[in-house]
Amino acid sequence: AVVSTQSTGVMRHVFLVLDQSVNMEDNDLKPSRFLCLKKLSEQFILEFYDQNPISQIGVIAVKNGKGQKISELSSNINKHIANIKAQKACEGQFSLYNGLEIAYKTLSSMPSYASREIVIVAGSLTSVDPHPINDMLTQLVESNIRVSVIGLSAAVQIFNRVSSATRGTYNVMLDEQHLQELMRLQCAPPAATPTMEPSLVKMGFPPHVTDGALSLCQCHVEDKTKSELTTHGFTCPTCASKYCEVPVECKICSLTLVCAPHLARSYHHLFPLAQFTETPAEDLIDDTMVCGGCTKTFANQKHVYRCETCNSYFCYTCDMFVHDMLHHCPGCESRPR
Repeated sequence: AVVSTQSTGVMRHVFLVLDQSVNMEDNDLKPSRFLCLKKLSEQFILEFYDQNPISQIGVIAVKNGKGQKISELSSNINKHIANIKAQKACEGQFSLYNGLEIAYKTLSSMPSYASREIVIVAGSLTSVDPHPINDMLTQLVESNIRVSVIGLSAAVQIFNRVSSATRGTYNVMLDEQHLQELMRLQCAPPAATPTMEPSLVKMGFPPHVTDGALSLCQCHVEDKTKSELTTHGFTCPTCASKYCEVPVECKICSLTLVCAPHLARSYHHLFPLAQFTETPAEDLIDDTMVCGGCTKTFANQKHVYRCETCNSYFCYTCDMFVHDMLHHCPGCESRPR
C-alpha cells in the first residue's frame, strides 16, 4: 500500500450553500443556471457519500437576502436529494453573510476531530449583507471552518478573500463540464489542519433485521408522509432503535451507526492505490493477453497500464475505474493470501 504523507479527515461535516437568487435564472447553462445546479448538486451528493460514507452533509439555499436550511446536517442521501428537487423559484438577491451564518451556527458545535467545511456555489457578483463580512470571517477562522467557493459568473474579490482566509479554494467555472469537475473535486477530503484533534470515536455496527416485529423506524418517525410499520431495518446495538439505512447517528443514544464497508471505503484517501505504469501496447509479448479488469484484448489500445505489485495489465478505462471508483487492484486482490 502507498502511505499518504498528508493527514486528511475521515469524518467530515459539510454544508452545501446554493445561490437561489434571480441571477441563477440566466441561461448560460442549459436550461438555466438553477436547473443545471440542481442536477449537479444531486450528483455531487451521491459522489460525496460514495467517497465519504461516514460523513454528513447539509444544504442551505440563499434567496431574497436570506439563508434557509433546506436539509439538516445528516447522512440521509434520499432526503437531501428530495429537498433539492423541491426547490422551485429563484428570488431576490444573494447574501454571503447570511448563508455563512446559518452554516456557522451548526458547524461551530461539531466535534473538533471532524473537519468543518462550507462549499458555496454562487452565480451572483454582489452580496447583500446585514453586517460587515469581517465579523463572520473572524468567527469562521476561530472555529476552523473551511470555506470553498465555486463561481458561475466572474471572479469576485470577497469570495476569494473568504476562501483564502479559511484555507479553502476559489474557482470560477468555464462551462457545465468544468462546473461538474469543480464540484467533484470537493468530494475528496482536504488536508487536516493543526487544530484538528485526533480522537477515538465510538461506533456501532447494527445488525440488519429482515423478519422482526412490526415497528416504526426512527428515520421517519416525524415524517407523516412516509411513516409506516415495517419488519426490516438496522437496529442500534445499544438502544435497539430501528433505522432504514446506515450510516446514521442514533437519535436516542447518539451512537454513530455504520457498516464495515463504510469504514473500509473511508480509508482509501489515507492509503491511495499506486499509479499503474503506462506501457505501449505493442511492447506486450503475448498478443492474446487480456485486461485484468474487463478481460478484453488490447487490440485497439495504444497504451496499457501495469500494476507494479502483481504485474497485471489493464486498459485505459479499467485503469480509470480502478483508481477513481474501486481503489483496489483486482489483480492484487485475487492473489492467494
